[in-house]
Amino acid sequence: MTHPLIEQLTQARKAAQMTQADLAERAGLSRMTVQRLESGGLDPRLSTLSEMARVLGLEFQASARPAASEVTS
Repeated sequence: MTHPLIEQLTQARKAAQMTQADLAERAGLSRMTVQRLESGGLDPRLSTLSEMARVLGLEFQASARPAASEVTS
């Protein structure tokens, strides 16, 4: 299962009618990196996600927030 952020980047790539190779070239990545990322086989760096978002015309924002509390019975 891929992360929702990766799914969003994948959808944006497809909406822009870019191939994985197109995105990889424009972002300075290998096509294999994009393929592995989209298939959930790679844990990417923030800089990789940021560059992919930039190429796709998206603004990448990373933030930290408190984890959701666990419910106990």
